[in-house]
Amino acid sequence: MRRIGIVLWVLVAVALVRVGFIWMERRASDNRFTRSLFTRHSRANVPGASAKGTAVKITAFYTSAWSMTDTERNTICYGVENAKSVRLEPPIANVWPTVNRCFWAEARQDTTYKLIAEGFDGTSTSESFTIHVTPTPPSITFMAVSHKEIQKGDAVTVCYGVANTKSVKLQPINWPLPAIAKNCVRFYPPASLNYKLIASGAGGEVDSDRFSVKVRQ
Repeated sequence: MRRIGIVLWVLVAVALVRVGFIWMERRASDNRFTRSLFTRHSRANVPGASAKGTAVKITAFYTSAWSMTDTERNTICYGVENAKSVRLEPPIANVWPTVNRCFWAEARQDTTYKLIAEGFDGTSTSESFTIHVTPTPPSITFMAVSHKEIQKGDAVTVCYGVANTKSVKLQPINWPLPAIAKNCVRFYPPASLNYKLIASGAGGEVDSDRFSVKVRQ
């Protein structure tokens, strides 16, 4: 009977040791998993950690139109990867590292735009393009004539407006007029004539409109 009791105590002790060993093994495994998860999570949330060892790259840098007039607006877009900072030359807009962004651009002459991206490892890369700019053609926005037939000695009034214009002339009398948005002139036609209002731009382009005045003797 005594031997049976001793054997039972030995079996219980072995079982307890076994259970304790399994519990300690599971706890150690749980701790290893927790540390691994914490390490991965910490690295993923450190700014720039994913970019370490990866070269900076400009994924996009383009414009919606490679040519424009000096009164139009254009769109420039860019995108970068693994960039710590970006800058634009000339600095016509605020830029920052992003996968995709666009902004408006205005130019009065041919302009070369350059995007420079700097990486977390100290390296940099750049891309550039040129937008060609042409003067906006002149235009006569309106023209009105008070009379198209008059008695000799009477006056005629001509009102007009121009845009993107350097100079205005009234032919055939070669009369220079102000190149403004709204103006009226009064003159006395000596005889029946065909008149031409000419608006000239800075680039040499012209716009014109015609009218006739019949003079009764």
